[in-house]
Amino acid sequence: MSVPNDELEQILDHLNDKNKVVAKSFLSWLLEKQIDEEDDYLTPEDIQAIEQGQLDLQSGRTKSLEDLQRELEI
Repeated sequence: MSVPNDELEQILDHLNDKNKVVAKSFLSWLLEKQIDEEDDYLTPEDIQAIEQGQLDLQSGRTKSLEDLQRELEI
């Protein structure tokens, strides 16, 4: 299945700043883990962990990588 780039851009344009950070982190992670095999999909546990991470970030229980880097000045 293929998703047109303009559709992805439209979705990203409608995210608030906090969710853009989450989306960027997730997409970066996904690129790192990308494998050419067709049978390599996110497991339900992966999806649950991603959703929990998003909730933790939104509630302030955790910080984004970008925020940590700014705080540590790296």
